[in-house]
Amino acid sequence: MFRRFRNPAVNGTVLGPAQMELLHQANQFLTSGQPGKAAPLFARLAGAMESEKHPRRAANLHSQAANAYADSQAEQSALAHARSALTLFIQYQMIQRTPVFYANITRKLSNHGMKTSADALVREFGPLVGGMPVPDQPAAQQHASLPTNCPKCGAPLNSTEASWIDSNTAECAYCGAAIRAG
Repeated sequence: MFRRFRNPAVNGTVLGPAQMELLHQANQFLTSGQPGKAAPLFARLAGAMESEKHPRRAANLHSQAANAYADSQAEQSALAHARSALTLFIQYQMIQRTPVFYANITRKLSNHGMKTSADALVREFGPLVGGMPVPDQPAAQQHASLPTNCPKCGAPLNSTEASWIDSNTAECAYCGAAIRAG
């Protein structure tokens, strides 16, 4: 029987075992209310994904780092990772993820007393994000519901933001695992 070679980055994860463990630790820190400990782990993984030429995963990890740094009041780090995430989201035309992250991070920065950083993102990225086409959203009822977290890496999942492979399977944006909806 002939078996076709499959690129693990397409259907699996591009993270190695040590990176998966780091991602799991970061998500555990977030779950336990310790974003200050999670943030540098997400940042390290984002850098690794960039250096290993996986910019989409790097963008998502930068966004996780930005949120964790903002939650832990590390304004400059939050701003730096938000800029990195938005730059990659825009560069790689992640048109569904970009406006959602942009709105969430600017709101979070403002709500945490980091208005200067939120305003900087609005000045730098507002015109770019505002000019993006609004993607057609499939009706939520077309997909079964996803678990709240990825069973492989623990990252948060959202049915409306997921990259659906088919009507019952979505891809985790953080580790690339295929997740069956239930």
